[in-house]
Amino acid sequence: MQTNYMPSQLTTPSDSTLPWQPLFTIERSGRKEVTVYGIISLVEGVQSKSDQLQSIATVKPLVQLGDINYQLWSRSLLKPWQLIQHLPILKRHFPQLKPEHLALFMASHSAEPRHLELLEEIIAITGASEDGLKCPPAVPISSETKEQIGEGEEKARRRFHNCSGKHIGYLSAIKASAGDPDKYLLADQPQHVRLRKVLSALIKRSEESLLSTTDGCQLPNYALSAYEMSYLYQSLLSNTAVAFEDDQIAQCAPYYHELGQLMLAHPRAISGAGRVDFRLITQDLFGVCEAPIIAKEGADGLLGVGIGSCSKYPQGLGLCIKLSSGFDNRHMELILREVLKKLKLIGPRPEKRKTPRDIKTDHIKTYFHFDVAGNI
Repeated sequence: MQTNYMPSQLTTPSDSTLPWQPLFTIERSGRKEVTVYGIISLVEGVQSKSDQLQSIATVKPLVQLGDINYQLWSRSLLKPWQLIQHLPILKRHFPQLKPEHLALFMASHSAEPRHLELLEEIIAITGASEDGLKCPPAVPISSETKEQIGEGEEKARRRFHNCSGKHIGYLSAIKASAGDPDKYLLADQPQHVRLRKVLSALIKRSEESLLSTTDGCQLPNYALSAYEMSYLYQSLLSNTAVAFEDDQIAQCAPYYHELGQLMLAHPRAISGAGRVDFRLITQDLFGVCEAPIIAKEGADGLLGVGIGSCSKYPQGLGLCIKLSSGFDNRHMELILREVLKKLKLIGPRPEKRKTPRDIKTDHIKTYFHFDVAGNI
């Protein structure tokens, strides 16, 4: 099966033309009280036949709200593709690595005790050193780890940074390939060259068109449109075969769909208890969904979601949400529930504890500013 993905028509609005649009509004007694702005791109996988009766996979948009072609810094949504570019190296040189270790290489973890155990196991297997980490020192997100840190011990450490799993993956692959670990942040190094080639092949635009910046963890990061990111997340759980023509990345193709399966199998390793992406993957957030779901949170209001094959959407779906004001769990959950409800993948909200009769709530209304094409 080959991919017939249509490239994004990139836009770069002037400062006076914001790419955001209203996503939902809350009114109290008929007066607007809250409006949340952002971008939503939802795509559905489609399979058709070419003139030669060859199977072709592509995507079609179901929701386009805001400027879905505006280039956003991909932040932690990029992590699956940062891993795939050196996954063959890691597998070949360190066969002792378990799937849970590989999942940690895609992590935005909370530095829970299990995350730190996995880091220690990886260091023991690969010989990579915590001293080589160049992500900033950080305080753990996990309250359990915070409580375990003894008096007088260092509160901020590089291993506690939510990207330390990704960084130890880079150091391990560089050690295996005799690279220079002191230079692993530099954009001209082989691992970043391979990443740009992978992205270029998947989103069908030139490597030179990829805008770059330095992410919070200090690794290079690239700007992708919400449309591109929704397509990429759809591809992780699709059945579409991936082929890379460039010799530098050709060996990555057989492992591509392992990324989505790792996320499904080890959600705690890539995130942490109570986080939106963890609760989506484990289907704890809205109850049971017919389709498997993977998700990845990104800094400053990003979420990427891949929805696997189900009876209504046999080729799966991809979703990218960007909140203009940054990440807010409550706002993100409201939007996710509405999207999944409109897709008819979840049922109505389960009945909660009844509100006492003397408590008035019917004057509060929530209005969503999007529909799902072909569903309503």
